[in-house]
Amino acid sequence: MRSTRFETRSGSRLGTRRLRRKLRMQRSDRHSYLWSPIGRIIPLVVVGLIWQAAGTFRLVDPSFLPSPVRVAYAIADLLTGREIRDNLLVTLSRAAIGLALGSMAGVWLGLMMARSEVFRAYAAPIVGGTYSLPKSALIPLFILWFGIGTVTTVCAVFLACLLPMVVNTFQGVRSTPRVLIWGAEAFGTPPKGMLWRVFLPHALPDIFAGLRVALGFSFVLAISSEMVASTNGIGKLIFMYGENGAYDYMFAAIACVVVVAFLADRLLLIATDKCLRWHESSARRELA
Repeated sequence: MRSTRFETRSGSRLGTRRLRRKLRMQRSDRHSYLWSPIGRIIPLVVVGLIWQAAGTFRLVDPSFLPSPVRVAYAIADLLTGREIRDNLLVTLSRAAIGLALGSMAGVWLGLMMARSEVFRAYAAPIVGGTYSLPKSALIPLFILWFGIGTVTTVCAVFLACLLPMVVNTFQGVRSTPRVLIWGAEAFGTPPKGMLWRVFLPHALPDIFAGLRVALGFSFVLAISSEMVASTNGIGKLIFMYGENGAYDYMFAAIACVVVVAFLADRLLLIATDKCLRWHESSARRELA
Protein backbone atom coordinates (compact mmCIF):
# COMPACT_ATOMS: atom_id res chain seq x y z
CA MET A 1 0.00 0.00 0.00
CA ARG A 2 1.47 3.31 -1.07
CA SER A 3 1.72 6.26 1.27
CA THR A 4 -0.23 9.45 0.77
CA ARG A 5 2.98 11.38 0.20
CA PHE A 6 4.04 9.09 -2.64
CA GLU A 7 0.60 9.16 -4.23
CA THR A 8 0.46 12.94 -4.13
CA ARG A 9 3.86 13.42 -5.67
CA SER A 10 3.04 10.95 -8.41
CA GLY A 11 0.09 13.13 -9.37
CA SER A 12 -2.68 10.85 -8.04
CA ARG A 13 -5.93 12.70 -7.41
CA LEU A 14 -6.75 10.19 -4.70
CA GLY A 15 -3.51 10.99 -2.88
CA THR A 16 -4.17 14.71 -3.11
CA ARG A 17 -7.68 14.29 -1.71
CA ARG A 18 -6.40 12.18 1.17
CA LEU A 19 -3.73 14.73 2.03
CA ARG A 20 -6.25 17.58 1.94
CA ARG A 21 -8.65 15.63 4.15
CA LYS A 22 -5.87 14.85 6.62
CA LEU A 23 -4.70 18.45 6.79
CA ARG A 24 -8.28 19.68 7.19
CA MET A 25 -8.81 17.31 10.12
CA GLN A 26 -5.55 18.41 11.73
CA ARG A 27 -6.58 22.04 11.40
CA SER A 28 -10.00 21.38 12.91
CA ASP A 29 -8.53 19.46 15.83
CA ARG A 30 -5.77 21.91 16.78
CA HIS A 31 -6.75 25.50 17.56
CA SER A 32 -9.56 25.55 15.00
CA TYR A 33 -10.73 28.94 16.25
CA LEU A 34 -7.50 30.50 14.98
CA TRP A 35 -8.44 29.63 11.41
CA SER A 36 -11.96 31.04 11.53
CA PRO A 37 -12.63 34.52 10.08
CA ILE A 38 -13.08 35.88 13.60
CA GLY A 39 -9.78 34.39 14.72
CA ARG A 40 -7.94 36.04 11.87
CA ILE A 41 -9.48 39.45 12.60
CA ILE A 42 -8.54 39.39 16.29
CA PRO A 43 -4.90 40.54 15.73
CA LEU A 44 -6.13 43.51 13.67
CA VAL A 45 -8.59 44.46 16.40
CA VAL A 46 -5.87 44.26 19.05
CA VAL A 47 -3.53 46.46 16.99
CA GLY A 48 -6.35 48.96 16.42
CA LEU A 49 -7.15 49.15 20.14
CA ILE A 50 -3.50 49.68 21.05
CA TRP A 51 -3.24 52.33 18.35
CA GLN A 52 -6.36 54.12 19.62
CA ALA A 53 -5.18 53.92 23.24
CA ALA A 54 -1.79 55.38 22.32
CA GLY A 55 -3.48 58.49 20.98
CA THR A 56 -6.15 58.72 23.66
CA PHE A 57 -3.71 58.60 26.57
CA ARG A 58 -1.18 60.84 24.80
CA LEU A 59 1.51 58.19 24.65
CA VAL A 60 2.39 59.67 21.27
CA ASP A 61 1.60 63.01 19.69
CA PRO A 62 -1.78 62.66 17.89
CA SER A 63 -0.54 65.15 15.30
CA PHE A 64 2.01 62.62 14.05
CA LEU A 65 0.03 59.43 14.74
CA PRO A 66 -3.65 60.05 13.96
CA SER A 67 -6.18 57.78 15.59
CA PRO A 68 -7.84 54.94 13.65
CA VAL A 69 -11.07 56.93 13.69
CA ARG A 70 -9.45 59.89 11.92
CA VAL A 71 -7.82 57.54 9.43
CA ALA A 72 -11.19 55.88 8.76
CA TYR A 73 -12.76 59.28 8.02
CA ALA A 74 -9.84 60.07 5.71
CA ILE A 75 -10.30 56.77 3.88
CA ALA A 76 -13.99 57.50 3.39
CA ASP A 77 -13.13 60.95 2.04
CA LEU A 78 -10.53 59.56 -0.36
CA LEU A 79 -12.86 56.88 -1.67
CA THR A 80 -15.50 59.46 -2.56
CA GLY A 81 -13.06 61.30 -4.84
CA ARG A 82 -10.95 60.35 -7.84
CA GLU A 83 -7.53 61.30 -6.52
CA ILE A 84 -6.74 58.01 -4.80
CA ARG A 85 -8.24 55.93 -7.60
CA ASP A 86 -6.39 57.67 -10.43
CA ASN A 87 -3.03 57.58 -8.67
CA LEU A 88 -3.50 53.98 -7.60
CA LEU A 89 -4.24 52.93 -11.17
CA VAL A 90 -1.04 54.63 -12.33
CA THR A 91 0.99 52.77 -9.72
CA LEU A 92 -0.67 49.44 -10.49
CA SER A 93 0.01 49.80 -14.21
CA ARG A 94 3.68 50.55 -13.60
CA ALA A 95 4.02 47.68 -11.13
CA ALA A 96 2.24 45.28 -13.49
CA ILE A 97 4.48 46.16 -16.45
CA GLY A 98 7.65 45.79 -14.41
CA LEU A 99 6.41 42.56 -12.83
CA ALA A 100 5.47 41.00 -16.17
CA LEU A 101 8.73 41.92 -17.89
CA GLY A 102 10.87 40.98 -14.89
CA SER A 103 9.11 37.64 -14.40
CA MET A 104 9.41 36.57 -18.03
CA ALA A 105 13.04 37.61 -18.24
CA GLY A 106 13.78 35.98 -14.88
CA VAL A 107 12.31 32.63 -15.90
CA TRP A 108 14.29 32.66 -19.16
CA LEU A 109 17.55 33.56 -17.43
CA GLY A 110 16.95 30.95 -14.73
CA LEU A 111 16.38 28.26 -17.34
CA MET A 112 19.50 29.29 -19.24
CA MET A 113 21.61 29.24 -16.09
CA ALA A 114 20.30 25.81 -15.13
CA ARG A 115 20.83 24.21 -18.53
CA SER A 116 24.06 25.89 -19.71
CA GLU A 117 27.23 25.75 -17.65
CA VAL A 118 28.91 28.37 -19.83
CA PHE A 119 26.03 30.81 -19.40
CA ARG A 120 25.92 30.10 -15.66
CA ALA A 121 29.63 30.79 -15.30
CA TYR A 122 29.14 34.32 -16.66
CA ALA A 123 25.71 35.11 -15.19
CA ALA A 124 26.03 33.68 -11.67
CA PRO A 125 28.48 36.34 -10.36
CA ILE A 126 26.25 39.14 -11.66
CA VAL A 127 23.10 37.64 -10.17
CA GLY A 128 24.79 36.89 -6.86
CA GLY A 129 26.28 40.37 -6.62
CA THR A 130 23.07 42.25 -7.38
CA TYR A 131 20.67 40.01 -5.45
CA SER A 132 21.68 41.36 -2.04
CA LEU A 133 21.92 44.95 -3.28
CA PRO A 134 19.01 47.18 -2.15
CA LYS A 135 17.20 47.94 -5.39
CA SER A 136 16.04 51.32 -4.08
CA ALA A 137 19.71 52.38 -4.01
CA LEU A 138 19.69 52.26 -7.82
CA ILE A 139 16.75 54.65 -8.20
CA PRO A 140 19.02 57.75 -8.40
CA LEU A 141 20.96 56.01 -11.16
CA PHE A 142 17.74 55.29 -13.06
CA ILE A 143 16.74 58.94 -12.65
CA LEU A 144 20.06 59.98 -14.15
CA TRP A 145 19.59 57.66 -17.11
CA PHE A 146 15.84 57.88 -17.79
CA GLY A 147 14.71 61.04 -15.98
CA ILE A 148 11.61 61.43 -13.82
CA GLY A 149 8.63 59.42 -14.98
CA THR A 150 7.23 56.01 -15.76
CA VAL A 151 10.39 54.50 -17.27
CA THR A 152 12.37 54.94 -14.06
CA THR A 153 9.66 53.27 -11.97
CA VAL A 154 9.24 50.38 -14.41
CA CYS A 155 13.01 49.78 -14.50
CA ALA A 156 13.21 49.70 -10.71
CA VAL A 157 10.32 47.24 -10.51
CA PHE A 158 11.79 45.17 -13.35
CA LEU A 159 15.12 44.71 -11.57
CA ALA A 160 13.46 43.92 -8.24
CA CYS A 161 11.25 41.23 -9.82
CA LEU A 162 13.94 39.81 -12.09
CA LEU A 163 16.32 38.42 -9.48
CA PRO A 164 13.94 36.32 -7.33
CA MET A 165 12.53 34.79 -10.51
CA VAL A 166 16.02 33.91 -11.73
CA VAL A 167 17.02 32.30 -8.43
CA ASN A 168 13.78 30.35 -7.95
CA THR A 169 13.65 29.12 -11.54
CA PHE A 170 17.27 28.03 -11.40
CA GLN A 171 16.74 26.21 -8.11
CA GLY A 172 13.57 24.51 -9.34
CA VAL A 173 15.21 23.17 -12.49
CA ARG A 174 18.44 22.11 -10.80
CA SER A 175 16.56 20.19 -8.10
CA THR A 176 14.75 17.96 -10.62
CA PRO A 177 15.16 14.34 -9.40
CA ARG A 178 17.16 12.13 -11.70
CA VAL A 179 14.45 9.47 -11.54
CA LEU A 180 12.12 11.84 -13.43
CA ILE A 181 14.76 12.43 -16.08
CA TRP A 182 15.45 8.71 -16.44
CA GLY A 183 11.73 7.96 -16.64
CA ALA A 184 11.21 10.56 -19.38
CA GLU A 185 14.14 9.18 -21.33
CA ALA A 186 12.78 5.64 -20.96
CA PHE A 187 9.50 6.77 -22.51
CA GLY A 188 11.35 8.24 -25.46
CA THR A 189 11.23 11.95 -24.61
CA PRO A 190 13.65 13.76 -26.94
CA PRO A 191 16.34 16.02 -25.42
CA LYS A 192 14.57 19.13 -26.70
CA GLY A 193 11.33 18.03 -25.04
CA MET A 194 12.88 17.49 -21.62
CA LEU A 195 12.65 21.19 -20.83
CA TRP A 196 8.89 21.46 -21.36
CA ARG A 197 7.90 17.99 -20.15
CA VAL A 198 10.21 17.50 -17.17
CA PHE A 199 12.29 20.46 -16.01
CA LEU A 200 9.77 23.28 -16.33
CA PRO A 201 6.82 21.39 -14.75
CA HIS A 202 9.03 20.38 -11.83
CA ALA A 203 10.18 23.98 -11.38
CA LEU A 204 6.65 25.46 -11.45
CA PRO A 205 6.16 25.45 -7.63
CA ASP A 206 9.45 27.32 -7.20
CA ILE A 207 8.56 29.70 -10.03
CA PHE A 208 5.21 30.57 -8.45
CA ALA A 209 6.92 31.03 -5.08
CA GLY A 210 9.34 33.46 -6.72
CA LEU A 211 6.42 35.20 -8.41
CA ARG A 212 4.80 35.82 -5.04
CA VAL A 213 8.02 37.38 -3.75
CA ALA A 214 8.31 39.44 -6.92
CA LEU A 215 4.73 40.66 -6.51
CA GLY A 216 5.56 42.13 -3.12
CA PHE A 217 8.73 43.72 -4.47
CA SER A 218 6.77 45.29 -7.33
CA PHE A 219 4.63 47.28 -4.88
CA VAL A 220 7.63 48.26 -2.75
CA LEU A 221 9.77 49.53 -5.62
CA ALA A 222 6.91 51.17 -7.50
CA ILE A 223 5.89 53.23 -4.46
CA SER A 224 9.48 53.98 -3.42
CA SER A 225 10.50 55.22 -6.85
CA GLU A 226 7.34 57.30 -7.25
CA MET A 227 8.16 59.20 -4.08
CA VAL A 228 11.32 60.66 -5.64
CA ALA A 229 11.04 60.05 -9.38
CA SER A 230 7.46 60.76 -10.42
CA THR A 231 4.86 63.48 -10.52
CA ASN A 232 1.94 61.10 -9.92
CA GLY A 233 1.18 57.70 -8.49
CA ILE A 234 0.24 56.53 -5.02
CA GLY A 235 3.84 56.85 -3.83
CA LYS A 236 3.93 60.52 -4.76
CA LEU A 237 0.54 61.04 -3.14
CA ILE A 238 1.73 59.50 0.14
CA PHE A 239 4.86 61.64 0.04
CA MET A 240 2.86 64.84 -0.56
CA TYR A 241 0.44 64.07 2.28
CA GLY A 242 3.34 63.54 4.66
CA GLU A 243 5.18 66.63 3.46
CA ASN A 244 2.07 68.78 4.00
CA GLY A 245 1.36 67.35 7.46
CA ALA A 246 -1.84 65.55 6.43
CA TYR A 247 -0.86 62.42 8.32
CA ASP A 248 -4.38 61.06 8.57
CA TYR A 249 -4.64 61.08 4.77
CA MET A 250 -1.13 59.65 4.50
CA PHE A 251 -2.12 56.70 6.69
CA ALA A 252 -5.35 56.37 4.72
CA ALA A 253 -3.46 56.11 1.44
CA ILE A 254 -1.09 53.55 2.97
CA ALA A 255 -4.08 51.53 4.17
CA CYS A 256 -5.50 51.51 0.64
CA VAL A 257 -2.18 50.20 -0.69
CA VAL A 258 -2.12 47.46 1.96
CA VAL A 259 -5.62 46.31 0.99
CA VAL A 260 -4.82 46.27 -2.73
CA ALA A 261 -1.55 44.41 -2.16
CA PHE A 262 -3.33 41.86 0.03
CA LEU A 263 -5.99 41.26 -2.61
CA ALA A 264 -3.33 40.87 -5.30
CA ASP A 265 -1.53 38.31 -3.16
CA ARG A 266 -4.75 36.37 -2.57
CA LEU A 267 -5.51 36.33 -6.31
CA LEU A 268 -2.02 35.02 -7.02
CA LEU A 269 -2.50 32.25 -4.44
CA ILE A 270 -5.78 31.26 -6.08
CA ALA A 271 -4.12 31.17 -9.51
CA THR A 272 -1.23 29.15 -8.08
CA ASP A 273 -3.64 26.65 -6.56
CA LYS A 274 -5.41 26.24 -9.91
CA CYS A 275 -2.18 25.76 -11.85
CA LEU A 276 -0.57 23.44 -9.27
CA ARG A 277 -3.60 21.38 -8.33
CA TRP A 278 -1.55 18.24 -9.05
CA HIS A 279 1.15 19.22 -6.55
CA GLU A 280 1.07 18.44 -2.82
CA SER A 281 1.62 22.13 -2.01
CA SER A 282 -1.88 22.78 -3.36
CA ALA A 283 -3.37 20.86 -0.45
CA ARG A 284 -1.01 22.28 2.14
CA ARG A 285 -1.83 25.80 1.02
CA GLU A 286 -5.18 25.44 2.74
CA LEU A 287 -3.29 26.05 5.98
CA ALA A 288 -1.92 29.39 4.73
